[in-house]
Amino acid sequence: AVLASKEIAEMVNAAMDALPEDLRQAITLREIEGLTYEEIADAMNCPIGTVRSRIFRAREAISSKIKPMLENQSGKRW
Repeated sequence: AVLASKEIAEMVNAAMDALPEDLRQAITLREIEGLTYEEIADAMNCPIGTVRSRIFRAREAISSKIKPMLENQSGKRW
């Protein structure tokens, strides 16, 4: 069975909650608030390169937690 959207959202939220505060703040400002990298750099008072790095690391961390769960589900045959 394919995971429902609600289950996937719960996995993403749990993965985000596990992120360090600086990564969580950067990815939230980008993906939820829709800010540009420049706006995030201003809001977080850090260089734009740091923002890019934090967002990349946050996405990698979230992906590494969710990907195995999705692969386990799609790999099952009934």
